[in-house]
Amino acid sequence: MSMRVALVVGVVVGLSVANVSCREPCSVDTCAGCCDKNNDCQAGTEVAACGKRGGVCEACGAGQCLKQLCVARDAGPDDDAGIVAAIDGGCLPGLCGSTLFCNSASGECEAPGACNPGQPQPAGCGAGHLCGLTGTCADIPRPSCSNFSSQSAPLRWNPAVSFGPAIVAAQSRSFELVDAGCPLGAQRRGVAELQAYDFRRRFDDGGVPRLFIYRENTTLTAVLPEQIVSVSATNDGANAVIQIALCAPDSVTMLTQGFAFEGGNGACVRFP
Repeated sequence: MSMRVALVVGVVVGLSVANVSCREPCSVDTCAGCCDKNNDCQAGTEVAACGKRGGVCEACGAGQCLKQLCVARDAGPDDDAGIVAAIDGGCLPGLCGSTLFCNSASGECEAPGACNPGQPQPAGCGAGHLCGLTGTCADIPRPSCSNFSSQSAPLRWNPAVSFGPAIVAAQSRSFELVDAGCPLGAQRRGVAELQAYDFRRRFDDGGVPRLFIYRENTTLTAVLPEQIVSVSATNDGANAVIQIALCAPDSVTMLTQGFAFEGGNGACVRFP
């Protein structure tokens, strides 16, 4: 090889290496689509690689990629709900759109079945579901507050592999200043009420499986035994209504807290 050829080849190789080494990593700052497993930016419009704003590319499984979001097959062009999760190629509760529910056994978004709302939840509807007042099974709603980060376990809850108690309803019962029960300066006491079911019947002894509070800054703390106000268990411990107390600074008049059992879904409670 002549000196000229060797020099040209060296320059070309050097430029190629330089181009590779100078490529910016795929991120929210460099990619309007999604980042694949090789950290390459994809358009984010394909079923096998769906996503936007530099997020991880999702495989939509049984769904479709619409507006760079995985959605249910029956979702229309203006339906941003119905996201189908990519966990094992299946769905997650609350992400199959307004007309379908997630069958955690098959991992598919399917038409919901009938149920008897007079029976204890989930009234035969299966894990991750509840029986609506109209007698139709539905997914347990996803938490709507920002207390749960996008990667938090409750937001990615899959009842096919996580068997914690399921919260089907949550509300505040009180939020007021008290003279006792809270430390000085934090005497705004709130009481939250959760309705839950547990296929393992861990409410049978009046106890509560491990439960967490998710703060507004997305950090979490375990609920202490002394915070449990009451546990009303029914259906041989498969269902319960639990009241939990928490303390906030005296000056706080509005507060949102997230709740989730270990291995369970998330629910939001807004005070007052």
